Amino acid sequence: MTERNRAAARRWTRSVETRSAILAAAREVFLEHGYTEANVSDVVEKSGCSVGSIYHHFGGKTELYGALCAEYQDTLHAASTKSVHAARAAGERDPIQLFIAGARGYLEQAWIDQDLARLVLSGDHPPGHDAWQRERSRAWVRENGLLLRAPEEPAARVLVTALTSIVGDGARLVSEIDSRREASEVIDATLELVRKVAS
Repeated sequence: MTERNRAAARRWTRSVETRSAILAAAREVFLEHGYTEANVSDVVEKSGCSVGSIYHHFGGKTELYGALCAEYQDTLHAASTKSVHAARAAGERDPIQLFIAGARGYLEQAWIDQDLARLVLSGDHPPGHDAWQRERSRAWVRENGLLLRAPEEPAARVLVTALTSIVGDGARLVSEIDSRREASEVIDATLELVRKVAS
């Protein structure tokens, strides 16, 4: 590797580290104050990064909040996808069982990230966030339709939307629970409801 390439790699690593530090600090600030009362100056203080770095990497408070929401959704999606792949690797081929496996991964991750879930689901967010959330929900329904191999007809679309909503509502409930035992019970109840509705 040339010196020029090594220097570029060091810059890229520093950039990733700076971005991660800013997001970690923003998470703390938003959790402590909520979106409306949070200030970029608090993120500067907690991250040790400059205001210029924050605006360079994100653009401001609204974009920081959006990045945290996207991180939360991406983490849930990754956990769900991993669970589906594990079920397939174990030989599962039934679309409903694969959906349930993915839903379990999603719900378990909602428990793990419950602090961020509470922030995202609090209703204290910037203008335009609702439209972003609706688009993410539509994309999730489309993806679940593919997983379930649902035909393109109204009844099938309603079923996929209903199953997706059940899992989303289960994740919301899980994020509000402080007891691991109770969270597990809610997860199991959510998945049982999915089975009943899907059958």
